Amino acid sequence: MTEADILAGTYDDLCSVYRPCKSLKNDGETEQERRLVYADLPCSLSRPSGGRRQREQPVAKAGVDYTLFVRPEVEILPGDLLEVRQQGRTIKGVASRAFFYPSHNEIPVTLFKERV
Repeated sequence: MTEADILAGTYDDLCSVYRPCKSLKNDGETEQERRLVYADLPCSLSRPSGGRRQREQPVAKAGVDYTLFVRPEVEILPGDLLEVRQQGRTIKGVASRAFFYPSHNEIPVTLFKERV
């Protein structure tokens, strides 16, 4: 059993990963769509910071930073859209640049709540 296998035993959450991509419509027009890359991927979502509050007119937004832990062979790219199912709730966010380790990958995730 490897260190990656041991850590994966602690992954209690599930994640679906969508990658933004362009597709060509029948009329020649391109459109942006989301392509499913991973479904029900075992993971663990952690909130290492207390969050931050951003004040913009006329609506304040509350951004919260999280870290997503996955196996080392999983490739999540910056800008991928994430839907993490954690304890019966779905949490949505956007991935940032991953940090790679032999035992796992850590992906910074930013979640947004529209109104405070």
